Amino acid sequence: YRLEMALKNRPGSTATDFVYTLPSGKKEKLSDLCSDYTILFFNNPDCDACRTIKAEVEASGFVNFLLKEKEGKQRRLVFLSVYPDPDLEVWRKQLKEQPAAWVSAYDDGQVISKERLYDLRAIPTFYLLDKNKKVIYKDVPFRVIASYLEQYYNK
Repeated sequence: YRLEMALKNRPGSTATDFVYTLPSGKKEKLSDLCSDYTILFFNNPDCDACRTIKAEVEASGFVNFLLKEKEGKQRRLVFLSVYPDPDLEVWRKQLKEQPAAWVSAYDDGQVISKERLYDLRAIPTFYLLDKNKKVIYKDVPFRVIASYLEQYYNK
C-alpha cells in the first residue's frame, strides 16, 4: 500500500485529476484551473499544523502577490485548499476565515481518499503543479514552494 501511494503523483508526472466542490455546491475539476502554477493544499481546519501553515501562507507577501496577478485569463497562481474529510460542518464553520484569494473546496464523498487518488497519510499536504498540472513538488513544506516561486518569477 505504501509503495502504491508513494508512486502516485510523483514529481514530473501529471497530477491525478479530480472533482472538488465549492461552498456554493458547484463542482469543478482540477484540470480546468487556468494558471501558471497551482498550489494544492489538502488540509483540515481542526488541525493545529494546518492553522500554523495557513498563517505562514498568509504572511508570504510574494505568494499573495502572485495570487492576485493575471495575464489575460491566465492567473499566475491558484491556491486550491481541499478539505478531504466527511464532517462538512467543521469545514463550513471556518470558511469565513479562509483567505479570499484561495479556492476553498471539499471532496464530496471523499473520492480522493476512497479511490486513493493522492497520498494523504499526513495532513496538511502540499503539491505544486505547473500550468499543465505536472507535479513539481509533492508533500513538501510551504517554504520550499514559496522559494521556488520567488526564484522562478525573479529570474
